[in-house]
Amino acid sequence: MDNNTNNVEVQQAVTAALDEQKKKKRKKRLILLAVVAVIIILIIALASGGNSDSSDGTKDTKTTEVAAEKEESVDGKIGDYICTVKSAEVCKDWEGKDAVKITYSFTNNNKEPQSFDIALADNVYQDGVELEDTFIDADEDDWGVDVKIKQGVTKEVIKVYKLRDKTTDLEVEIGEWLSFDDTKVKTTVKINK
Repeated sequence: MDNNTNNVEVQQAVTAALDEQKKKKRKKRLILLAVVAVIIILIIALASGGNSDSSDGTKDTKTTEVAAEKEESVDGKIGDYICTVKSAEVCKDWEGKDAVKITYSFTNNNKEPQSFDIALADNVYQDGVELEDTFIDADEDDWGVDVKIKQGVTKEVIKVYKLRDKTTDLEVEIGEWLSFDDTKVKTTVKINK
């Protein structure tokens, strides 16, 4: 009986250590991506002398209406990729604060396998101010943003953002991550009031 108890305790300790290691790895990846993003933004800003604008969109409380106002790109085409906002849902994040879960449809037409977070940069604005990424639940961290897909494959990916309020429309802008082409897909997401 003592061996079984010890085995269970060891398994629980190993599981806890692996979970902690995953969290640390995820944080390191996010920090690295943030640093790279800042450097790229600075390079692009210096090279072009300016950057993007914003659009207003709204969101729904349970299931959302997505008003797709694609202003600069036809049918979500961004370079070798196609990305559109498929749905949006107001929810609570892991801290119990208001958030929005956005589901993207991501198609890779590049010859090399690519993931959403390497191929594209997404920004969500509310009243012209960018929303921060967040999580819904610590266990639900695999939303497919870092999963590579081959040429011609389409995959749904999900990202969650902290809301400033539950009444102001959202503007989603998606562009290529590493590109001097400033083509963006802009989608207005309306929150039902």
